[in-house]
Amino acid sequence: MSLATKQVMMVDENDNDLEVVSRERTHKEGLLHRIAVVYLVRDNGDVLVQERMSGRLDHSAAGHVDLGEDYFTAAKRELKEELGVDCELVELGKIMSDEVEPEAGENRIRHFSMVYVANCEPGELVKDEVKSVFLANPQEVFEQMKNDVGNYKFCGGFKASLKFYLDKKLV
Repeated sequence: MSLATKQVMMVDENDNDLEVVSRERTHKEGLLHRIAVVYLVRDNGDVLVQERMSGRLDHSAAGHVDLGEDYFTAAKRELKEELGVDCELVELGKIMSDEVEPEAGENRIRHFSMVYVANCEPGELVKDEVKSVFLANPQEVFEQMKNDVGNYKFCGGFKASLKFYLDKKLV
């Protein structure tokens, strides 16, 4: 299914359902919609970082919440689709992000993201979506993000969710 025909739920500032719209429209018009984010974590504190096919760095796994799904179901699906793994997820909480993405034609992208963590190994990577993965210290990655003003190295949603992840870990 193409981006133009893939349907998602547009939501309000309180994450209430508003209207079914195409994913393409949400990205083109900066409409708020849902994604699920998963960080694969290690006992030493490292997180798995995904290199997308574009070369930009992103969450371990993430993706849109499809119609009829909840955040948890979407997180499990994305983890399986992108990293070929099914493991236990722990919910960290929800954030809202608003970023401009080079891959989206410099359009404003707005998401509600439910963030999860999992302690497991990646399986087989999806060849047309995930170029590679690597482990990194999340605080060091966050420091590098500060120099990427245009979101050319790091995806904007990754920046927002990693800050949230680090804040939760420090509590």
